[in-house]
Amino acid sequence: MSKTAQFILYNQLREDYLDMSLEHFCYVHHTGKINFLEQELKLNTASKVIDYAGGYNLVESLQKSGKNAEFICAANFFEGMLTFAQKNNISSFIIIKPVENYVFENILKLQKKLKKQNIELEMREDTQSFFISHALFEKQYSKPPVMENFYRYMRKKFEIMVDNDGNPEGGSWNYDSENRSFDKKHQATKLFSGDKNEGLQKAEAFYNFELKIFQPTKREEALLMLNYFVQNHLERFGELEDAMYQNDPYVYHSMLSTSINFGLLSPKEVVLRVANTDTALNNKEGFIRQILGWREYMYHFFQHYKDSMYLRNHFEHEADLPDFFWSQVEKSDMNCLTTTLKQVQDENFSHHIQRLMVIGNFSLLTERDPHELNRWFFEYYTDAFEWVVSPNVLAMSQFSDGGRLATKPYIASANYINKMSDYCKNCSYNYKEKYTEDACPFNYLYWAFVDRNKTAFEGRQPFVISNLKKIDVEKVQELKSKFMKKL
Repeated sequence: MSKTAQFILYNQLREDYLDMSLEHFCYVHHTGKINFLEQELKLNTASKVIDYAGGYNLVESLQKSGKNAEFICAANFFEGMLTFAQKNNISSFIIIKPVENYVFENILKLQKKLKKQNIELEMREDTQSFFISHALFEKQYSKPPVMENFYRYMRKKFEIMVDNDGNPEGGSWNYDSENRSFDKKHQATKLFSGDKNEGLQKAEAFYNFELKIFQPTKREEALLMLNYFVQNHLERFGELEDAMYQNDPYVYHSMLSTSINFGLLSPKEVVLRVANTDTALNNKEGFIRQILGWREYMYHFFQHYKDSMYLRNHFEHEADLPDFFWSQVEKSDMNCLTTTLKQVQDENFSHHIQRLMVIGNFSLLTERDPHELNRWFFEYYTDAFEWVVSPNVLAMSQFSDGGRLATKPYIASANYINKMSDYCKNCSYNYKEKYTEDACPFNYLYWAFVDRNKTAFEGRQPFVISNLKKIDVEKVQELKSKFMKKL
């Protein structure tokens, strides 16, 4: 008698994704090459460990509930699924549609290969990873609106921090102005930690690699981490969400993005947990905006523009990333960049401002190839999924789409870095100087970029163009040229 099984993907690590009326479940941990845009994608080992451990733990949970579930390591999905099908007389699989486009394209190829083996593969819509389906988004909007408008629509639709008339709790939709502080007295944050479960132990042994910071690989652990954040860190999250510290890369961030993206937590339950917490509005709104606003918006933005996103390079930047992005980070002599890159290379983590205003800022101002930077983010961060990395890096950080997402390039001089961090006080460069040999490179790189790309600022930021008239353009271009030769 033929049977149907569910094939579980790496981003579907909780039972809400599963059709529990079925008896057979298959999880394949992909150990072979991964193709992305016709090149091999070398995912970081930490992500592979989370994939392995999360899949192993979910399968073990299904087995304990009486299901026929199997965790298989295979060079590719087809090999693992075929092994499971032949062993269990499976004639058809169901799969929840992948959220990453390159995986979706590979699953379509897989579907054809299985068909030749007389095995059907039914694809079902994902109702768990996001608040609304992309079909609903496209029905609501002919093209992605301004993010703020979408965010307000979502707040009203799901009745998050609004009153009975749909007005924002506290009278304001946005508390960003309260969330840009830097506390010089801040002490290092204590992260949530847990014991290593069986799946994590096996995964670390398989890869001979140990996670540097704790990441949940079971739903129970992710729920505990969510509670820890709400009880210990949410109270100061808003105020310091953009702050950067030399000896505390985590500040009061939740560290939940990996758990949400791998499916251990749903974005909806996280938002509701925070929305129903008794804390200052700027803390709740600042956090909820990141998930209900930016996370949700980026997914739908990517889905809408995915066919052209990888073809655009608005500023025509083509320089390779410096070697210290990949290794030997000490060769970078800018403290903010060295600190952030070392953290990413060691722990596969940095928060959003470090990504945007240190790494992204440096890459844009030094004219790095945005598509190579996109691949670098893929390969280094544990929460890196195509739908969130590509629009954030290509469209927002590097402005390679020419302004579909961002109304202006996200760039800053050393003044911003000094205002929002303690990096500058330990740096060999002087953040106050523009023209001297010890001037912070961000200063002359900033003005050199503005000078070269005036049209990108004329409409949105005319004051920047006005200030450019006060700058010795020849000198900043000279300093930029010298600096670029060192990279």
